[in-house]
Amino acid sequence: MNRLLKTIGIASLLLAGSAPLSAKTFDLSTATIADIIDATDAGALSSEKLVQLYLDRIEAYDKQGPKINSIFYLNEEALAEAKALDKERLNTGRRSPLHGIPVMVKDLIDVKGFPTTAGFKPFGYPMPERDAEVIRKLKEAGAIVLAKVATVNWYGNGGFDSEQHPTGWTLNPYNIEHSPGSSSNGTGASIAAWFATVGLGTDTGGSVQIPSSYSSLVGMVGTQGLVSRSGIVPRGPTQDRAGPMTRSVYDTAALFSVIAGWDVEDLTTADGIGYFPESDWAELLGTPSLEGKRIGVLREMIQDPSDPEVIERFEAAVQDLKDGGALVVDPILTGTNLREFSGSPITGTTHPYELVPASNAYLRRLGPDRPFETIQDMFEAAGMDIAHPRYVTAMSLPSPETIEDYQGRHKLRLALRELIEETIDKWQLDALVLPYRTLPPPAISTGRTSGDGDRNTLTSVTGLPGIIMPGGYTSENLPVGIQFVGKRFSDLDLLRVAYGYEAASQNRKPAESVPALPGEVFEY
Repeated sequence: MNRLLKTIGIASLLLAGSAPLSAKTFDLSTATIADIIDATDAGALSSEKLVQLYLDRIEAYDKQGPKINSIFYLNEEALAEAKALDKERLNTGRRSPLHGIPVMVKDLIDVKGFPTTAGFKPFGYPMPERDAEVIRKLKEAGAIVLAKVATVNWYGNGGFDSEQHPTGWTLNPYNIEHSPGSSSNGTGASIAAWFATVGLGTDTGGSVQIPSSYSSLVGMVGTQGLVSRSGIVPRGPTQDRAGPMTRSVYDTAALFSVIAGWDVEDLTTADGIGYFPESDWAELLGTPSLEGKRIGVLREMIQDPSDPEVIERFEAAVQDLKDGGALVVDPILTGTNLREFSGSPITGTTHPYELVPASNAYLRRLGPDRPFETIQDMFEAAGMDIAHPRYVTAMSLPSPETIEDYQGRHKLRLALRELIEETIDKWQLDALVLPYRTLPPPAISTGRTSGDGDRNTLTSVTGLPGIIMPGGYTSENLPVGIQFVGKRFSDLDLLRVAYGYEAASQNRKPAESVPALPGEVFEY
């Protein structure tokens, strides 16, 4: 017996001195929600520890170091919430895959008890009495709103440098001399700097997609009608959407699965009935593959102004699709000047007619403590001389329901949507692919948030689903984004295409201006 115990003891020492055969490495910079769940289930991580890791990064890099300047309101109760969610998970299990997952939220989306500034100081920092519907869903799923993050000056005519703006310029973690895009600039920069696991932005003319492209993120706008806009500062209900901004397709699918759904306050979501996620789409992605996928290259969207390096990276992305097993149809032509048609003010701007009534409806939702009864009252108090020209114009327009110009713009956008869907059907495509922007992120010194004349509003105008994917980097380390576009309600299939491309290309890399801190990488 003594010899047996001795033998067992020696064997135990030998095993203890060697690395476990199934050891895993956790890396905060690349960790997906699935990775976080695995580490948590193994006892190597908790939501409380995860939140602290992100808080340490915000402390080191947002107002110090490179001063990314993406955060404007930090949740002081985040650690306590994480601790409570850890206890709940151990006692009764997870509510959803987002249980205990920290989320960054754009400062146009109402969070109860957090100020909404809309990037405009005269708005008065109101504290909404109710969550936006997407936030209600996130909280119900167990997610933690870690912070509200910066946006552009929504109401005023001043830029980031003006006294009207509460925070100033947000910097691009990939090159801090350049713009991270707008208007979800805070979400884009904070997720690129891995200040949280996932982020939420909003999009009217590209405001999820531009900063995702400029910040090397996966950004998604789902088919119009799948995600509620109630409790979100509006521009126009025809085009407004909320969408995920993350570092992986898996996380985008998981986040979208939670925020999508019907909402009595936003009856556009009635269009989504029969198409909403019924389970976690991240688990339905399957094995990432492009085999047999038919992808059409929409070259009519590639026009000047363009940058040779951006186009070179796009061509490399097309090759990645081919190398991954996709059947690439190149070119796909609609027979129109598609970029001009989709970017035309007549095709893509229904919001001037919708802006004032939508803004006033939003103010009513804020509750009795709202700073102003109407948007007109706000500008009367602040002064029309600081109003953005779009509001000056909008306040002079009549109600849209009987206006032929408004009706005509709707008809044009529907015609454009039908043209794209007919093209996809004609060639039996799983998706279209195009460079989302043909110019790299502009330098902050230019005062611009996106490239001059570089517009792509195809998905914004049509309401079709679009996914931005990292497409590589220029010689100045400026991210290039490519865009996949699908038919209405093909969202899950489009995510599968993006998932296959992600695996085939492996283009994304962490930003060097915000390196890993101690404790972010560990084995378990």
